[in-house]
Amino acid sequence: MTSTRQLVKTCAVGAIAMALAGCSSISNAVLAPRPDITKFYLLTPTADTAPPAAAQGVEGDFVIGLGPIKLPPYLDRQEVVTRAAPNRLELSKDERWGESLQNGFTSVMARDLAAQAGTRRVIVFPWYNTVHIDFQVQIDIYRFETDGQGNAQLSAKWTILDSTGKNILYTAESNLTQPSKPRDTTDAAAALSRAVGDLSGQIANMIHQVRSQQGAHPA
Repeated sequence: MTSTRQLVKTCAVGAIAMALAGCSSISNAVLAPRPDITKFYLLTPTADTAPPAAAQGVEGDFVIGLGPIKLPPYLDRQEVVTRAAPNRLELSKDERWGESLQNGFTSVMARDLAAQAGTRRVIVFPWYNTVHIDFQVQIDIYRFETDGQGNAQLSAKWTILDSTGKNILYTAESNLTQPSKPRDTTDAAAALSRAVGDLSGQIANMIHQVRSQQGAHPA
């Protein structure tokens, strides 16, 4: 009888030890630090940093005031946004913009616009009243994200104003698309960057036309 009791005690102690060991391993697995799989992305300029040769020296250098640039509120976040359907957006769980999308868009647009318009003097809004601006460019962005098929889409209204910022010289809406690989955020960021470059190209071309008209008809 004694041996039987001893056996039961031994088995009980072994079972408790095994249970504690199991709980300990589960606890360690749950509480163990998990690797951070978050990825960060940036927009990048697509135009050359040097002004085109054809644009250099035309009527001397000129100054472009860039801004305000307004993005829709749904893009005011770190998460990368994908338009899953016309009326539905998806926010990535582990993919982020490396900086404010507002700042990134503005910075890339300024560099692309400087290169494509042929000036090294692009000043980002706001600027001091004492700063001379030859043209002011305002941009209202309606849409700036990729869809489920990987198409990067940029829709915006843009306006070129004179040096006073009061008279509209030209205004238009642009709807631009650049392809990218579906579900490939690295490629999507590059496609969105190209779309910004396309928009800056349209604005730069119109600034060239306005300057040519002003040269032909000086005030």
